[in-house]
Amino acid sequence: MTKRLFLLVAVAWFSLLGQAETYTHYSEWMVASEMKRTPHPYNLNFSSWWPQWSYQVGVELDPMLDVYLEYNNSKVWNYLKEYPQTMVQSNGSITGYNYDEFNLDNVRPGHFLFRMYQQAPADKELKALNTLFKQLENQPRTQNGVWWHKEVYHWQVWLDGVFMGMPFYVLAAPTLKPGEEEKYYEDAVNQMTTTDQMTYDAATELWKHAWDETHSMFWADKTTGRSQHTWGRALGWYAMALVEVLETMPESYARRAELLEIFKSVMASVSKYQDESGVWYDVLDVDDPRNYLEATCSSMFCYCLLKGVRMGWIDAEYLPVGVEAFRGIVNEFVKENSDGTISLQKCCEVSGLGPENRPQRDGSFEYYMSEPVRDNDPKGVGPFMWAALEMEHLGYTVQNLFNDDVEPDGIAKNIMAHPDEMGVTYSLDGRKVGKSYKGIVIRNGNKIMCK
Repeated sequence: MTKRLFLLVAVAWFSLLGQAETYTHYSEWMVASEMKRTPHPYNLNFSSWWPQWSYQVGVELDPMLDVYLEYNNSKVWNYLKEYPQTMVQSNGSITGYNYDEFNLDNVRPGHFLFRMYQQAPADKELKALNTLFKQLENQPRTQNGVWWHKEVYHWQVWLDGVFMGMPFYVLAAPTLKPGEEEKYYEDAVNQMTTTDQMTYDAATELWKHAWDETHSMFWADKTTGRSQHTWGRALGWYAMALVEVLETMPESYARRAELLEIFKSVMASVSKYQDESGVWYDVLDVDDPRNYLEATCSSMFCYCLLKGVRMGWIDAEYLPVGVEAFRGIVNEFVKENSDGTISLQKCCEVSGLGPENRPQRDGSFEYYMSEPVRDNDPKGVGPFMWAALEMEHLGYTVQNLFNDDVEPDGIAKNIMAHPDEMGVTYSLDGRKVGKSYKGIVIRNGNKIMCK
């Protein structure tokens, strides 16, 4: 029995037994699974009881919020709001956060916190957000103006760090620094374009995991300062950072176009490295039998491809690439458990470079292969939810995922068959809603007729 057939049969079987709810949407199914596995959001990063302020938790709560906004499940909202209620104290201090570490990773939960603040403003959250923004304003930088990844990673720029800090920086600037936001947009574009230049490898058409300005770190090339390889998740972080900044930065800001060109290049290169299974390997630039298909980067790339098409940032020819990626993710990584939950398997737990007292993290292929793999890592589960939402916007469900025709209207199939006939991006009430196909705008899986 194929895995796709097994999943559909299992859903029906457990429903008949009354042991599990039948889900139409993978995004809702995964949220429900995570809430069942981890009753409190501050424990999402495999903590047994202590509350965690961590980027891992943040990268899962952000898409959970998007699932709530899409389907309006009050249970999800109640789960989400427990995080700021627990982690942010009445004076604005954040449990588990240390300003003096200047760690970009610890800014990432601020992106979720800001979005929750938009939904339900509170003074204590505003104080916490100002503290996180202050960290970014004072974050140590390379001589060419890019944030160090952490204080302990001096003079180093990691692709990971762009995602950890930049989306919050751009999202929060108009609220926290009203009237000055263009200054922060300018800084964001300068940092992201410099990172592009410093990490890009023309030989592979990929971006290396990190860059050392001094060229002296044991993992850095002595000529270029770049690390040896393209780790899939690092490039996934970078791609998702571009998505979030492009979505937030006003289209009227001229230099936004520079980031759009980088995003197009990243998606073009990522597509070239897609495996025939539809997913991607842990280390993109190494052909070796020890390499493995990896769920976190695959979910990230899938999400970026699908959202890029929906937003009109990349051509519609990438839509089938994204759809096949999601099908591949379900085939390769999604497992239904006996309790009716689903799991995302084959998630790389962690990979990094240095610091000096950790010489085994030398950026070699052997090092990347030495790191553990586990199920349900937040760094994969979160992007999986985002990718699932994008598929749901196209009309795909758990039940019709592998159908050639997407019910009820087959819009996605038509776009995939005729990408050259995609129309211009339409706006309704001043809001961009998506690309059109023969006068039909694709929005949340529905057809909207335009003038």
